[in-house]
Amino acid sequence: MSLPRIAEMLCLDGERVSGASMASYAAIEKKLRLTGKPYCVVSAWILIDVEGVDPVVTQGTHLMPAVMYVHHVLSHSSGQLCEGDSVMTGYATYMDPAGIFETVDTVYILLSHGFRKSADIETVSAAQAQANRMASVSFSASGLLDE
Repeated sequence: MSLPRIAEMLCLDGERVSGASMASYAAIEKKLRLTGKPYCVVSAWILIDVEGVDPVVTQGTHLMPAVMYVHHVLSHSSGQLCEGDSVMTGYATYMDPAGIFETVDTVYILLSHGFRKSADIETVSAAQAQANRMASVSFSASGLLDE
């Protein structure tokens, strides 16, 4: 997999889209109440429409062929992510123009504006694999601890 293709996919450009606003408050509150899932407030985000997903894979699963890359986590209700973290999500189960992006295990609140673009399944899978590898590495002030 070409790193330039991954870097291009994660670059903050593409179609500019709006995130949550004060008018989104009721929709966000309702979604959080209905799901009971942890929520993550984010900025500097990119919605990625995944091209080339086999419809059989998502059929009957309620998964949508879209993922999100977040450059900056502001807060996470369960503490799973820290302020300043980046995250590559799994496939969406719900998206709302009110600034809500939901996955199987988390509701993301998208602040400010972000971007939307398309990427092929191979590039998205490679980026997710890289993100998973990075998530399994621990660091200390003196450097790498373990994998």
